[in-house]
Amino acid sequence: MLAPGQKAHFDVFGFVIFRQAFNREEIEKITSEAEIIWEERRKKNPSQDDGLSSHEFVELRPTLTNLLVDDRIHGTIEGLLGPNFIFAGSEGQVTCHRYHGWHTDRPGDEEELSYHRIKVMIYLDPLDKNNGCLRVIPGSHRLPLHGQIEPEERHQHEDHVKPFGITGPDMPGFPLECRPGDIIFFNHSLWHGMFNGTKGRRYLALKFAAPPITDKQLASLRHYTKHMFEPADKLLKSDNPNIRRMVEDLPRLDAKKVPAFVPFSDDYKASLYHRREENKIN
Repeated sequence: MLAPGQKAHFDVFGFVIFRQAFNREEIEKITSEAEIIWEERRKKNPSQDDGLSSHEFVELRPTLTNLLVDDRIHGTIEGLLGPNFIFAGSEGQVTCHRYHGWHTDRPGDEEELSYHRIKVMIYLDPLDKNNGCLRVIPGSHRLPLHGQIEPEERHQHEDHVKPFGITGPDMPGFPLECRPGDIIFFNHSLWHGMFNGTKGRRYLALKFAAPPITDKQLASLRHYTKHMFEPADKLLKSDNPNIRRMVEDLPRLDAKKVPAFVPFSDDYKASLYHRREENKIN
């Protein structure tokens, strides 16, 4: 269960890590199930490189699907987002790149940042700062730091993002060094990156969100995770009521008409403009 100190840590710094939440037998089972999926993908695409990416992953194997209701994950997400959170999809990645520059998955103004979404990372290989562990900038999921790092309306090309003129691992950040069995939870608006990566890094990712209560929140979900509104039939018809609950409202939400998503309000853009102009004067 999520302790009060862990909840405060997440709220302030934007992440929390549970060391050795899964024992050796459990993580070996998770790894073997993930490898079955990846091997099937390799057989279907034998000519592709060693990088494998899937945006529907844990839904494919019952053992992995059960991660959604494992209390070490489900209970923690409930403690962070409340009891009515929704499932926003999963990933299974075998990476071949060595570098992923500083970026935030869900940038925006104060309104956008107040809508809480969480990514859960389960790495299947030991990682440290010398071989591609996740690095984060603590507290950068909130203003003003979130906007001070890169005060632009959008940063689609992470390689060009140079916070304060600093590139890559020289940017002050915290390395989330981990071993198989650890679970990392981080706010989707937290600035993060990966450097010195090694080929073949494996991880599972689960995504969750608070229930959208405004049109902008729903539009944001559609903008970033459009596939979540077509949950696997096995989730909708699951015998587990907690699994059904986190996906059963998605078709209704998908049918609702909302305005196009705009991540930054005019007031926020104006404040960035004035800040830049003041910096020029000073």
